[in-house]
Amino acid sequence: MLHPSLTKQLSWMNSGAGHMSCRDTIHLICWYLEGRLSNSVEVEIKRHLQSCPDCHMVLEAAISTLDHYFTSEGITAAGASTQAA
Repeated sequence: MLHPSLTKQLSWMNSGAGHMSCRDTIHLICWYLEGRLSNSVEVEIKRHLQSCPDCHMVLEAAISTLDHYFTSEGITAAGASTQAA
């Protein structure tokens, strides 16, 4: 279920235009990566990402940032437990 503020922002669904805007895509990228979107919204995001290099660059940056964060978090946690021992 989408948060009410995100549902309101998904103008493409209400307009019947059948395409995802850059704004909508960027708003939903984290939920897309987490698998929290309906199949129909996910399909529209994939379609948009295939045709929009700018949004694809935002997706790659989000993936890179999350990978870096979770990798750094794991290293920091491992270092803290080693120092405590």
